Amino acid sequence: MKEYNAAVIGCGRMSRGHAASYQSLGIPIVAAADISQEALDFARENYGAEKTYTDYRQLLAEVKPDLVSVVTAELLHCEMVVAAAESGVKGIVCEKPMAMNLAEARRMVDACKASGSKLTISHQRYYDPQYTKARELIAQGAIGKVNFIEAFAMAPSIITDGTHTIHMTMSLLGDPKVSYLIAQIDGNSDYQYFGHRCDHGGNAFVTFKNGCYAHLTWGLHTYGEQGRIHPKWNFQRYQYHAFLVHGETGILELDGDFRYGGSNTEPLELLRIHRCGEVEKVDHKWPMEKGSIAMEIQDLIESIENDKPHPLSGENGYAVTEVIMGIYESSRRRGVVHFPVEVMDNPFLDMCESGIFPG
Repeated sequence: MKEYNAAVIGCGRMSRGHAASYQSLGIPIVAAADISQEALDFARENYGAEKTYTDYRQLLAEVKPDLVSVVTAELLHCEMVVAAAESGVKGIVCEKPMAMNLAEARRMVDACKASGSKLTISHQRYYDPQYTKARELIAQGAIGKVNFIEAFAMAPSIITDGTHTIHMTMSLLGDPKVSYLIAQIDGNSDYQYFGHRCDHGGNAFVTFKNGCYAHLTWGLHTYGEQGRIHPKWNFQRYQYHAFLVHGETGILELDGDFRYGGSNTEPLELLRIHRCGEVEKVDHKWPMEKGSIAMEIQDLIESIENDKPHPLSGENGYAVTEVIMGIYESSRRRGVVHFPVEVMDNPFLDMCESGIFPG
C-alpha cells in the first residue's frame, strides 16, 4: 500500500472512531479542523494532528491531505465534500446522513466525479460480521428466493440514524433499484438533530424493480413503555435495528447491533433461520479483526489505487438519500412516489415551514 496521510474535519464525538481507524492502519493524521478550540486541542493531543484550523478551507489549501474524513453535522456535508474534492483530495469519508436533500447529494457526487476524488458515505455497519454473514446466506440461497424484508429501526428519525437501516435493507437485498414507495411520517414533535427539524417516526412500503419489497418501521415508538412493534426483540441485549428476511424456504432473523457489556469475546446470537417451525442458530466471526470504519478506509484506498467501485460509494449514498426523500415526498403528497425521485428540496422541512408540522 502506498503511503497516505489524513485530515479530520469536525472533531466531535464521532471523529474518534475515524481517528482511531486511521491510526490502526498506520495512516498519520496531519491536520484537523473544527470551530471549537477545545475540540482542536483534543485532536492535537489524541489524534497526533500537528496542524489545527478553525477554517477547514484553509486546512485543505495549506495541508493538501490525501484522505479527509468529514465528521460534521449533515447541514455542512455538501459544502465540505465539494471543497475537499475541488482541492484535489484523493479520498473522502463522509459521515451519514449524506446530505439534506437530493440537490446537495447530487452536487457532492458530481464534484467528486469531476475531480477524480473517491467518495464514501459512512454506512460502516456494512462491514460488521453479522450483516456480512446475513448477506452471504441470502446470496447463497439459504432461504431460497427472497420476496420480502421487514426492517425495524430503533431510531428517532429516518434521516438521522434510520439512514443505516435503509442502507442495510437495500444491502441485504443486493442493492436493487427502487420502483416506487408509499410512506407516512410523524413530524409533530419539535425533535431536532444538529440544528434542523427531523421526523420522529413513520413507516414505508418500498417496492423494488427485481420484485422484492420491504416494509420499514422506525421511531422511538418501536420500543419502550408503550409496547414493541418487534415483540421478539431483547432490548437489553440488542440495539439499533432488526430485520426479518422472508424467503421461499425460510425466514432469516437478524437482531442487528449487539449491546456491548462484559467480555467482547462472548458468543453472539444475532442470526437465526426459521424453517417450518425449526430454528437454526447461525454463527459468525467474532470479535472483529479490524474496526468497520478502518475496513471502509481500506476499501477506499483500494478504490483509489485500482479505480474500483467502493461498496459505500457516493452513488450508493445517493440511493439511500433518494429513499429518504422519497419517503418525505410521499408524506407531503399523500401518495405513491415513483423512482427516480425528481424533487430536489427536502419535503419534510418544507412541510415544517408551511405549517403542516408546526413547531
